[in-house]
Amino acid sequence: MKRCLVGLIGIAVLVIAAYISFGLYRNALLATNIAHGSYPKCFDDPSLVHQTVNGWGSAAEFDIRFVAQGNGDCYAPKFPSVEVSSAAVTHWLHIVTTTGQKQLTGRHASFGAQDDLWTFVDVGAQEKRDKSIPFYSLGPVFRDNPGWQVAPHMDLNWQGMLFGLTERHGVLYPVGGVSWGFHLAPWALLPAAITPLSLDPQAWLNVVDLLNQEYPDYQFSREVVTIHAEPSS
Repeated sequence: MKRCLVGLIGIAVLVIAAYISFGLYRNALLATNIAHGSYPKCFDDPSLVHQTVNGWGSAAEFDIRFVAQGNGDCYAPKFPSVEVSSAAVTHWLHIVTTTGQKQLTGRHASFGAQDDLWTFVDVGAQEKRDKSIPFYSLGPVFRDNPGWQVAPHMDLNWQGMLFGLTERHGVLYPVGGVSWGFHLAPWALLPAAITPLSLDPQAWLNVVDLLNQEYPDYQFSREVVTIHAEPSS
């Protein structure tokens, strides 16, 4: 009986040691590079994929550059990195839904109410969140390279909905949208990228009313704006 108990304790110690070792190794492998990261170097990668998706009901196009597994020069190596650009866009709004643990507190820490998932408006900086600024970035280009960690036995899904908006007379109209993200499976060393895809306009209609409630200083329109093609010379 005593030998059996000692054997069970030994097995338990080995299992715990293996779990901790795996977790430490994966954490080191997926460590961020915030201080020395570079988007130009991150996208200077042989695995870079270019694609173009159409806007909603207009001539606007979204040009996408995507790296499924970032190199060592990315802000979050091993995680996907995306760049979306459109001359028609003035504001980028990024809504993230994840199975990961809630990491934000205070004002605008969550967006909507979901039991098993955490959704938030990703603005990139706590200062912007405190000031009720809902935009990730301004201008024609959006870039992101998120890095997240969870315990080795946990499943992590991270899905971003990116909306390109254009401002007209103080009203923000949707131009188009892109979904993207990654999945880090239990006991997997590396995350698997979710390839960018064009969002259906219904995705915007699902969130626009809540955006107007959450950010009353801004006016988000349900109406898709029409962008006309430039005349050929």
